[in-house]
Amino acid sequence: MKRRLVLLLISLLLSLVFLGWQWLRPYDWNADPQARYRIVHASLERDHSFYWLGLRLKRADRESHDLTKPVALVTAAGRRVDPADITMEGDDESGVTGLFFRFWLEKDDLDGPLELRLNDGSLTVRQRSGPPADKGGIRYFSTSSW
Repeated sequence: MKRRLVLLLISLLLSLVFLGWQWLRPYDWNADPQARYRIVHASLERDHSFYWLGLRLKRADRESHDLTKPVALVTAAGRRVDPADITMEGDDESGVTGLFFRFWLEKDDLDGPLELRLNDGSLTVRQRSGPPADKGGIRYFSTSSW
């Protein structure tokens, strides 16, 4: 009986460590500091033959977003996609602390890695190629390996 309890406690501890790892790991380990922001999560929603890609970003350093510089998503084919919607969060004291972008993508845009050009840097949105399995509804991704 005591041995079974020890095994259960070890299993519980390993499960908690794995859960903590999944919860706390960054979206991308090598985020470009020139971008000034880091991706928190991405969402993908199919809309007939197109996709809505949502990106939520948080400020990584003290400098805020430079509104004079363009933001674009670059596909593996080199096509630049401008955001269809931009939402900023923050206040007067701290500036823009968070950004949310939505991009309208064609199916062919998901045939390779995706990169977000922001400020003077770039962030890896997606490393893999091909559209992810369609399970209906919105899919959320907490890493760039989707």
